[in-house]
Amino acid sequence: MTDTQTSRGESDGGLFQAKLFRDFSGTMLWQVLGKLFQVVGMVYATRCLGPDNVGVSRTIITLAMTLQLCLAFGLDAVAVRHVAKGLAKAGEIAPAIFTFRFALGLLAAVLWAVAVLLSDIGGGEKWAWLVGALFLLVCCMDYSWLFQATEQMPRASRFQLVSSVMASLWFILFFKSGQAVGSDLYVLLVANALVVGTVWWRLSRELGFRCLSPARLAGAGKLLREAWLIWLFNLGYYLLANMAQVMTFFIIGKESGGLFGSAQYLVLALQMFLHYFGILMAPRLMVWHKANLAMFRRCVLLIAGGASAVGLVAFVVLWASTDWLYPLLFGEAFASAAGLLPWLVLGKFFAVGTAMFTWGLWAEHRDKLPVLCCLPCCVVSGALYFVLLPKYGNVASAWLTLGAETALLIASAVAFHLAVRRP
Repeated sequence: MTDTQTSRGESDGGLFQAKLFRDFSGTMLWQVLGKLFQVVGMVYATRCLGPDNVGVSRTIITLAMTLQLCLAFGLDAVAVRHVAKGLAKAGEIAPAIFTFRFALGLLAAVLWAVAVLLSDIGGGEKWAWLVGALFLLVCCMDYSWLFQATEQMPRASRFQLVSSVMASLWFILFFKSGQAVGSDLYVLLVANALVVGTVWWRLSRELGFRCLSPARLAGAGKLLREAWLIWLFNLGYYLLANMAQVMTFFIIGKESGGLFGSAQYLVLALQMFLHYFGILMAPRLMVWHKANLAMFRRCVLLIAGGASAVGLVAFVVLWASTDWLYPLLFGEAFASAAGLLPWLVLGKFFAVGTAMFTWGLWAEHRDKLPVLCCLPCCVVSGALYFVLLPKYGNVASAWLTLGAETALLIASAVAFHLAVRRP
């Protein structure tokens, strides 16, 4: 390598580091503002709703997001991989994904609504479940992958900030003690639907594509054939990380589901910071893998190890403070859920390491290994809920969530090490 090539490589590396810092700091700035609004609004809404009503709405949201993931079929990760590696343009893939997901989401929403109408659920709770069908459709129209693929995550964060501000302002201004079941879900539906519609309209104009384009569905089929293993992993991981809410609700009741859901509100606010960090890093890992394997391997290990270490520190801090902080935030009605928070937060930091190893394996085109790591953890933890929840209650949900995250992190680390050992 000549001195000129070395200098150019160092210059490119410096430019990338500067861009990564700008993207990360910009994304986190808007995320911090958005999550501050969201946490304040959600904490206030939770106090107004009470444990039973929170249990209903939190379970509906979790089920809708689980079904959305079932209908996503892993197309996001494959689309990001194609765009980041220069195999396709975002505007060429977007119409196929939008049309495919809109059709599936609409069908799923209709089937959800029919199932609710035929059920024996009554009163306001029935209306909440019906609104959940529309919430599912909005979730299916997720746009974040487009910003991820084009490395514009600060912009995506600004749109997220808008929806958080709208929902939280409504909660704070209009919610009162004894709020009706499902009312928080109505607000979240409207705020997210407005933002999702606006984003897709603007992106279609900027990138020059029509959102609904049945002629592009063949492109979605090609992506689907490549993505099915990634989809299987995403679905398995989401169930592993989020089944606790649904299991708690259906096995030990609405009140316990609401207590667990209060901790989940705070954890999900933290998770979005960590999630966006992973989104920022994912396309860059693809580029590193193509350009510099040594840097790729080193960065995956450093990020995973650093996230786990920070998680342990956060666990200790929360363990020492939640007993007085939790009742202050949610009120005495939720005080018994304080001990759940440290375990759930630690699991989310471990999930960052899992995400890095998983994207590393996808960059290696070893799509089967993440599935083999995830599915056994998901099945074993799912079976243990039926054994441990009736005996130990909510605390078992927190332990099982952390245990599954830990097992998956270790399995993913071993798989990554074996996959990159080759010369």
